[in-house]
Amino acid sequence: MRQAIAVVRSIASDKRLVLYGLILAGLHVAGILLLYDLLSEFDMIPHFWFGYVLSEYSSTGANSINLQQRLKQKLREVGWLTADLRTTDVIIRLSGFLLIGGLIWESLELFFNPLAGVPADSFFAFPITMSNIDGFLDVTIGLVGASLAFLIRFRTENGKVD
Repeated sequence: MRQAIAVVRSIASDKRLVLYGLILAGLHVAGILLLYDLLSEFDMIPHFWFGYVLSEYSSTGANSINLQQRLKQKLREVGWLTADLRTTDVIIRLSGFLLIGGLIWESLELFFNPLAGVPADSFFAFPITMSNIDGFLDVTIGLVGASLAFLIRFRTENGKVD
């Protein structure tokens, strides 16, 4: 429980991350109220930003409880000798997005959309076809946002990205 509080505090105390969350909420509300009906492709913008924001939240939260360092040590113990903090950060960012954005969010859409009278976009229906590709695209666009957040962070911190 202490670690969860530390993660929430680390995110809530960062004005930049709070602003990112507010922008995400604003984009989603604007989409619900008007833009999703007028321009269905607008959906890609909040999903991209959701990936970006979750990537930043995951990295900041994990750093607050020293998860990157512990993961680096575990990876080296199992023989991944090249594991460094950069490697562990990208693993945490992508895992954080895929768990929260990919699995939980899309599952909640499947459950709550029908309650609101909106047909659910089934991400978990296979095979993926043109009629059920929306969930897959949502997660893919979010992964692009999460990856871009990682690249920007390391470019600004290290001067360049390999």
